[in-house]
This record gives sequence, structure tokens and C-alpha cells, in this order.
Amino acid sequence: MSSLFQVRTGLVAAALCAALGLHAQIGEQYYINGIYNPTLADVSKIDLRPQPYDSILPEKEITYGLMEVKGEVPAHVDSIDAARLNIQTAQEKLYKGFVKAGFGLYTTPLAELYYDQTRSRQNGYGIHFKHLSSNGGINDRGPSDYSTNTLDAFYNAYLRNHVIQGRAAYDRKRVSYYGYPATDSLENLHLLSPEPPDDALRQVYNNIGFALRVKSLYKDSTKLAHDAGLEVNNFTNLGGSRELNLVLDARLAMEQGSETFGGDVLIDNNSYRGIRDSLPELRQNGTMVGLSPFVSTTNGTYLVKVGAGIYVDAMGKTTFHFYPQAYAQYRLFDDILVPYIGVDGRRIRNGLRSLSRTNPFIQGAPLLANSSLMHDLYAGLRGSLGRDIGFDVRISKSRIKDRPLFLSVQQDIGGVRYGDRFLPVYDQVDQLDIGGELRYSHDEHVNIHGGLHIFSYSTDQQAEAWNLPIYTLNLGAVYDFQDKLLVKLEAVFNGRRQMAATLPAGWNDLSPEPVSYEADGYLDLHLGLEYRYTKRLSVFLECSNLSASKYERWYNYPVQRTLVLGGATFAF
Repeated sequence: MSSLFQVRTGLVAAALCAALGLHAQIGEQYYINGIYNPTLADVSKIDLRPQPYDSILPEKEITYGLMEVKGEVPAHVDSIDAARLNIQTAQEKLYKGFVKAGFGLYTTPLAELYYDQTRSRQNGYGIHFKHLSSNGGINDRGPSDYSTNTLDAFYNAYLRNHVIQGRAAYDRKRVSYYGYPATDSLENLHLLSPEPPDDALRQVYNNIGFALRVKSLYKDSTKLAHDAGLEVNNFTNLGGSRELNLVLDARLAMEQGSETFGGDVLIDNNSYRGIRDSLPELRQNGTMVGLSPFVSTTNGTYLVKVGAGIYVDAMGKTTFHFYPQAYAQYRLFDDILVPYIGVDGRRIRNGLRSLSRTNPFIQGAPLLANSSLMHDLYAGLRGSLGRDIGFDVRISKSRIKDRPLFLSVQQDIGGVRYGDRFLPVYDQVDQLDIGGELRYSHDEHVNIHGGLHIFSYSTDQQAEAWNLPIYTLNLGAVYDFQDKLLVKLEAVFNGRRQMAATLPAGWNDLSPEPVSYEADGYLDLHLGLEYRYTKRLSVFLECSNLSASKYERWYNYPVQRTLVLGGATFAF
């Protein structure tokens, strides 16, 4: 190792000497004597390790300069309408009881009572009773006294998501068959027939019923909302005819976004037994089942609803019925104008109870038949003219199959004529209805409403659409003067009607057609006044048929002339 180093050192020295010798040959000569010790210098290295870097720049002071400029704003004052404040307590005091009593012409007493629980979060209950009777006082006709008694009670239970409603009622209505000339006096009737049938001169209707309903109160619209109920009515008359009607119905609906799915379910069972004097007992029983599914969609501006009515009716023979159902509307200018169009159809139950409510002077055991609203095509426009005025104009074309019409038939027992009564006949009736309604309300003190409908009829078998007016006009107004004086006005004007002259006893569909009789139109004007002496005590005066017209609502059955009834009310 040392010999190798010495050789390398010698070579370096020789090379250096040669170089210096060469330089000496050129210029000068240098001689170096000694031992050569080479050394290595320290290396300077670059440090590449990462170092933190703060990206937040130091805040720079900013200065703002304001220019002295003055803006000229002209003064403008808007007029503000005067406002009237009606300050009331959060919850006014309620009274549990309310009684109304009065007396009028023709020996007409009135008594009415309300009593309920007032406010409660858990439940509510109450009762109502009303009595109204009169001796009639109609000249040139038979005895025309009548009376009405109503007693009903209710109970409601409010649960977290449901409300349960229960009701029980009793109704008793007494009418007289006075539709015959007064020349046939009661004295002659009793001489010729000492013991007339119980329902020869009068009729008494009794109804005992109860109802139960369950309604959902879901806040979540995606849940199945439902309203289901049961109603039972046992209806009888003085002649012994009886009807038991049981109705189960439900309405279901569920929202899915902008669409709503739902439907109505109906189960209507009717058991009827009619007692006839000289004919065998009439029995008609049947169940009607209906299903009306629908789907609707809306975006707030338009609404479209499409469905159908599907019914199976087992009254007599079982029949199947299908009816189209649809509705569409469009909101214009924030509900100022809402045009709409639709079609409807359904099966309609006709029973002893419903027929006697329409015409209380019917026979004691009429033949029953259900009706069909084959279609009701309608289109209209409703809206508002300002904040206080609303309107609705409409045109419709409908067809009802087996619609009940009423013919007057003479009641002759043992050669003695008693009060005439009406026989329902069923026919297909096409009806065109052009009409409209107008409503005005201002400051909760003035309310006015009116309506006009013009009708056109066509029948299939009967010569005329008996007792149906060609137009109706109604007007109502309520004015509340400083919560002290209340004025009510109701006016009803019905146009002329075609009535059938009284048919002979024993008339049937095979007999000659009835003779048509045109009845004039009539105006019935009602005026009511109430003065509130205190919040609990008030007096009232009511006047009916102010025009004193002796018009006939049904053939040979004129109404009372002007009836004046006054009384008082008291809350406790």
C-alpha cells in the first residue's frame, strides 16, 4: 500500500517538474523541495427539509373617503283608509243553555231549548228540543192543524288522532189531509162513517234514529284519512207502515305528492212494510252497495279529478249500475275567476221517510223505487268581484231515471170523501238548469245572497213534470245594526207549475192520463226582527207570507196566509 502511494506521489512530482521545466524553458524556472500532503475541503450541502409557510397575509389598512354629495328626496304622503278595530276577549263567555219561546196567529206556540257542555278539550255533549204546532186556520178546506216535535242529543269524544261522534234523535210530525172542499164537513163525515180509519183525516210520522261517526285528524297527509259512519232510522206512520233503514258509509283519501287517491263506500239496507186498507201487505226489502273510487291531481292552479260510481242494487231484482264522475277547474288571477266543468252520476235511495219529507201528504203505503242520476253534465264560472262580492254561474243538463213525481188521488172510503193524498209515480225526467248565485258580505254586519234558476223539463211517460217549477228566484238579507238590532229578509218566488187534477179513487197506470192544471207562480216573503236587550235576553218578531197569497204548494193544499209570531230568547 505504501509502495503504491510512493509511486503515485513520484508520478505527480515528475509531472509537476516537467510542467515547471516547460514553463522555465519559456520564461522562468522554479524549484520546489519538500513532502506533498494533499487535503480535502469541506463540502457545503443544501438543506432540503420542508419548512412551514403561513399563507395568511398581513392585514392592510384600508381608508375610505367620503364625498360630500347631498341627495334631494321629495316628500310624499300616502293616504291610509280609516280602520275600525273591534277588540274582543280571546274567548267570549259561553252559556250552557238557550231557550226560545213564542206565540203567533192561528194558535201557534213555539218552544225551543238548547243545552250543551260549552268548551272542552276532551269531549262535548248537548241536547236540543223543539215544538211547533198550529191549528191551521185555512178557510174553505178541511181541518189543517199540524205539529212538529224534535228531540235529539249528541256526544263527541276528541282523541289524539280521531274524533268520535254519536247522536240519537226522535222526530214526530203530525199533518192533516185537508185537501178537499169544506162543504164536506166533519159532521156529515161522522154521520156517514162514524168510525173512519185512523189515518183518514190525519197522518203521524215517527222516526227514531241514532248515528255514530269516526273521523281522522291526521296532520300527515300521507296517512289514510277516513270518515266512517253508521246511521239507523226506524220510521213509522199512523197507518202501520214501517221502514227500517241502515246505512254504512265511509270516505277514504290519501295524498302522494300532488295526487290524491281515495273513494267512497256505501252499504244501504232498507226494509219496508206497507199496510194498505183493502190490498195485501206490501213488502220491499233490498240492499244497495256502492263504490266510488277517484284519483285527483293539482298543482294549486288547476285541479283534475276522475272517478266512477259503481252500484249494485238488490231492490226487487238485482241490477248493476255504472256512472261516470269527473271534475276539472282552473284558477285565474289568484282565484278571481275559476272556470270549472264536470259530470256526475249516482244511485239514489227513495224510501218512505224521504218521500214523506218531500211531500208529507202522500199515501200511507206508497210503492218504492230507487232513482238513478244517469248523468249530470255541468259547466260554470265562479269567482269574486272584490273582497265582498262572490258569484257562481252554471249550466247543467241532467237525466234522472225513476224520478218520483206526485199525483193527487181522491180518498174515498165507504162513499165518503176524506182528505186527498198523493201517489208517487216514477218517470225519466231530463232537466236543463241555467242559473247563478250572488253573495255580498261586508264587515260581518251585512250579508246578502240571491239566486236565479231557469228550468226546462222533458218526461218519458208522464204528460208533464208534475209540480216542478219552470224557474225559482230567492233573495235573502241579514243586517246587524251595532249588535243590537238584527233584521232578516227571505223572499222565494217560484214560477208556474203543471199540476195534475185530482184523480179518482183507485187510479192506476192503466187508467186514463191525468188532466193537466197550470198553477200560477207565487211569492213567499218572510221578515224577521230581533232586538238584543242584553247579551242574554232578546225579543223577536217573525212574519211569514207577508204577501198573504193563498198559493198551493201541492194541488188542493193551500198554505196559511200571513203568520205573525213573536216571543223572546234567554241564555243561561
